[in-house]
Amino acid sequence: MNIAYLKDMDSLYIELSPENPAHAWEAHAGLVLNMSADGRVVGIEIERASQQTDLRALRVGDFPGEVVVVDGSAH
Repeated sequence: MNIAYLKDMDSLYIELSPENPAHAWEAHAGLVLNMSADGRVVGIEIERASQQTDLRALRVGDFPGEVVVVDGSAH
């Protein structure tokens, strides 16, 4: 699993599986689920992420281990 914040797009992407999605489904405005051909969710994209949540709270790390704080300011 990978988590990436794409600052230039203000998009937070959670990759659940490293495979290429077969299609995408916008489950809610700004929330896109990337799906495999057999219907599994392989990725989750949150558009306009800095407007949806406080990215200063985003922490990425191996739990329980060192926590890496990511500077999530989009502006």
